[in-house]
Amino acid sequence: MWADDEQKRRTADAVGLAILTVGACLLGLGGPPQAGAQNTATPSHVVTVKSDPPGAMIWKEEGRGYTCTGTLTPSTVELAFHGENDVQRLRVRRFGYSSVDLDVKSTDKEVEAGLNLLKSASSSFLVESDAPPDVKQLSEVLKKEFGNILLTDPEAFRCSPFDLDSVQVTKGKETGAVGLTVALWLDRSFGGLAFRQAHHAFNEQDRKQRMGRIALDSGIAETLVQFHRLASKSPDVKDIIVIGFYSTTEARLDTEKARTLSIQSRTVQGPFGVSQQQSYAVWGKAEQDVVKNRDAEGAITIVMPTARIPDTTDTKAISDAVLAVGKISFTESDDSASKLPPARR
Repeated sequence: MWADDEQKRRTADAVGLAILTVGACLLGLGGPPQAGAQNTATPSHVVTVKSDPPGAMIWKEEGRGYTCTGTLTPSTVELAFHGENDVQRLRVRRFGYSSVDLDVKSTDKEVEAGLNLLKSASSSFLVESDAPPDVKQLSEVLKKEFGNILLTDPEAFRCSPFDLDSVQVTKGKETGAVGLTVALWLDRSFGGLAFRQAHHAFNEQDRKQRMGRIALDSGIAETLVQFHRLASKSPDVKDIIVIGFYSTTEARLDTEKARTLSIQSRTVQGPFGVSQQQSYAVWGKAEQDVVKNRDAEGAITIVMPTARIPDTTDTKAISDAVLAVGKISFTESDDSASKLPPARR
């Protein structure tokens, strides 16, 4: 009897020791790591970002879009790298210049972007070749003022998710009214998910209001504010027209043809007058509805009389005024090409 108790006690001690040993291994208490163990820590370091000219906003790539850091060049940003071969992407943007994307390696300590001066808005102020002389003269005046007012102000459009394509002075053939047209290329992330959801609104009027409000809040209202400063230099400018070209992914119902196979049977007369069932395959074609994701291109156009634009930097007040008295319209897919400025057609 005593031997049985002693055997049970030794078995329990052995089980307890095994449990402690497993626990120590799980908690990392089983001694130093073995040679060749992987280090799962993510290396990160500070990178200096410069641009020529300076005063450009630094954006970080996140997912399919970019996030504004709120930091102007020259400055530093902290980047996290997932291994030595990982590459992080930055976008350097200043309004009126073509933005530049930079691939930053884990070994880089400093990167620099040369902003393209040849494509700055001061050299792409568009004028139709057959424009009246007064329009050409006004365009030259506003082009100069634009360089003095907006191109030299790095605080303008600090975190606006778009690039300037062109500015153009136009004159209505029927009304004779002079307008200032601003063409923008919107980032794919412009307006976020809300903008893409509003794009699918069934009611046309609701769609205009929702997409218009989101676009205004995402930077179009500030565009009106800044270009109102420019238009105030000439009483001849009666309207400001902002065209934002965008690309988005949308789900659309489509119809496609599919090959079908059906098994049919028939009764045939067999030997000795015995009826038999015979099966055979029949191929055919049928149409079926499928949901497909596809890239859609479009443009949102906002027309606002300069006299009705509030003299304020409050973008909400600007947005309310546009939704009340401005005109908002859309073109999509191939139709958007007709709205492109001449340089992009």
